[in-house]
Amino acid sequence: MKKEPKALEDWQVEDARRLKALFDAREPKISQAEFGAQYDIGSQGMVWQYVAARRPLNIKAVTAFARGLGVTVEEISPTIASEITSAASHTSSLASPAEVPDARLVTGDDDMAPPMVAIRMVPEHLRAGITGFETDHLYEDGGHLHVPRQWLEENDLSPDQLRAVKIKGDSMVPMMYAGDVAVVNIKDKSRVSGGVFALNFKGESVVKRLRYDRREWYLTSENPEFQHEPCRTGDCNVIGRVVRFEPRNFKDRL
Repeated sequence: MKKEPKALEDWQVEDARRLKALFDAREPKISQAEFGAQYDIGSQGMVWQYVAARRPLNIKAVTAFARGLGVTVEEISPTIASEITSAASHTSSLASPAEVPDARLVTGDDDMAPPMVAIRMVPEHLRAGITGFETDHLYEDGGHLHVPRQWLEENDLSPDQLRAVKIKGDSMVPMMYAGDVAVVNIKDKSRVSGGVFALNFKGESVVKRLRYDRREWYLTSENPEFQHEPCRTGDCNVIGRVVRFEPRNFKDRL
């Protein structure tokens, strides 16, 4: 016999009510199917279950809804927002400097922090794993890329969220050339149409722009000589979003 789902608590029902009001008021309008695919929530049925208070929101879902609706988590669920804040404060207090690499360098004290901060460079021989870069070698031979501390603080980024990877090939020309370096936020895996991402495509790491068209995701290149490729779960997984790139190949730009 199929087990009956557990009834939602009152605060969870209120979360769903707020979510529905925000979703209905969203401009431009978007279908539940498109929203679910674009913001990595799931099918139309999954979105409907959250909006209709048939399924309780969780941290992953409410964060995705907040991003897609352009609101804060607290505007949807004050309870979950409080849980996130509480967990973050405990994590910060328990984490050692070794667990949060270079985090001490991101500070508002200009006298104590250097203007540039090191982030880890992914060695060229490393391939992309199913959900991220394989870390068997702990990046010990990959070196570092130095980025402005001010840029990190302005974008609310921490060095441990970022990896730097060299661009291979010319599919992203004229935006990025082979040898340029892309900075990837491995904590941001939510698909956004038009965004540039590092992805594991059929076992290889690639940097491409994602497009959502007719209920399908595609990998697209800046170079018109390259064809679009379907990006389907299973053989195409997001590693992280490209948040910055450093031009290094000036020869081919001239």
